[in-house]
Amino acid sequence: MDNYLQGILTIFSLVNPVICAQIFNSLERGKSYNQKLKDLTKTILIVGVILSSAAFFGARLLQSFGISLDAFQVAGGIVLIWMGFGMLSKSSSEDRREKSSSTKESIDENNLVPLVLFAASPGTITGVITLSITQSDAEIPLVALFSIVGVLLLTWVIVAVLSRKSASKPSMTNQVTTKFMGLIVLAMGVQFLLSGIKDFYNPLLQ
Repeated sequence: MDNYLQGILTIFSLVNPVICAQIFNSLERGKSYNQKLKDLTKTILIVGVILSSAAFFGARLLQSFGISLDAFQVAGGIVLIWMGFGMLSKSSSEDRREKSSSTKESIDENNLVPLVLFAASPGTITGVITLSITQSDAEIPLVALFSIVGVLLLTWVIVAVLSRKSASKPSMTNQVTTKFMGLIVLAMGVQFLLSGIKDFYNPLLQ
């Protein structure tokens, strides 16, 4: 039982549902609550597929390509840094031009990408792979799968509740929130990058 609780707490801290809610609301402003719930459900399902696949095949896939968890974390940190810069540099006028030059369907699809990349971040995937390696029964990573399902259900509830009272129109608060979330994502990317480099070189320095 302790293993399951530890797994849930680990995945919960990595997914961070509260920050996910802030990112989701900044990306989904102007949409109806029903549409938000549809997009949220779609996003949670995508994240669930990614994390479950990582639990089952992540360690084998990295091993087959000769990639260490440290190298994967470094590469993932670079991706998060790029995403954070994108969120920080995107102005409201650019957002309006993007919406006017694209179809609504393509906007909705692209709108989900930052949240998916945050919830299923390299840190989260690394944590899932670690759980599947260290706490697996036979070939089925039960602890990792149970933790993923529990955390994503809780994330859906938290984001849905926090999205009900969010602003429906762009505002200064939304713009500041988007910039702040971009800074958080950027900082997480730097942290993953530095941690991966440190863990990679530590055995060589000892």
